[in-house]
Amino acid sequence: MDIKTIAVLIDTSPSRETRVDYATNLARRHGAHLIGIFLLPPDIGGGLAASHVRGQAAIANLLHHQQARKDDLIREARDIFEKHTARQGVPCEFRVHAPRGEDERRLGALHADLVVAAPPKDSWLDDGPPADVVQLATGVPFLLVPENWRNIEPPQRILIGWNASRESRRAIGDALPLLALASSVTVLIVDPQASIPAGEEPGVEVAMFLLRHGVRLTVDPVQSHGRAIPEVILEYAASNEHDMIVLGAYSHARAREIVLGGVTRSLLAHSPIPLLISH
Repeated sequence: MDIKTIAVLIDTSPSRETRVDYATNLARRHGAHLIGIFLLPPDIGGGLAASHVRGQAAIANLLHHQQARKDDLIREARDIFEKHTARQGVPCEFRVHAPRGEDERRLGALHADLVVAAPPKDSWLDDGPPADVVQLATGVPFLLVPENWRNIEPPQRILIGWNASRESRRAIGDALPLLALASSVTVLIVDPQASIPAGEEPGVEVAMFLLRHGVRLTVDPVQSHGRAIPEVILEYAASNEHDMIVLGAYSHARAREIVLGGVTRSLLAHSPIPLLISH
């Protein structure tokens, strides 16, 4: 499947411009339509102090300042988005989403082939999933660009974390348009004896699948020697100068709670390079 629609989630952090630039370059490379989704911060109303304002004049003044602040934030985000999209000449649109719960944010990401966003905050498991991991509820692949990442070009050296699971297979399918245009792809299998059926050559089947799609790749089965799998993956990516990791996210839902596997959670929190996560 080609990438025809990319969404980029725009927040108020200093690193948002890098993510917009990254998403714009991806859209240009794939001939895709780009949707900029600005997420208004939840504390725009003034916080606890605003609830103690009394008197008609004071309330009117508060509302005026809140609206002015909202307008300023929207204008700043729109200016950043339009600056990059105009320079690259990609078809685009800009949307604003207010913090009224997950449903509206989920709807904005649902009709995209790929969403570019910031990695989740350290506390997201306690506070519930924020917009940048709504992917776990929508099934849309998310490309999480770390705060300190400065390479805005589309990925060329891609690392796939493969363990022969349903989640890994889904991730490869979602990433195929990116894999096909990459200069090199490595299928990394950590401790293949733990995930590959006995008697099978690790990675042969997935390698043949990718080769038929024109992907230039190598397969590398490695041993962890007791180290944590995320540590092995990140060290391998750094040593071989990969600029994206493709990962199938293992999780299960319990009521409204999303519980991630340890490898997924650790890579989400610590990966210094862009991470395409698929569920």
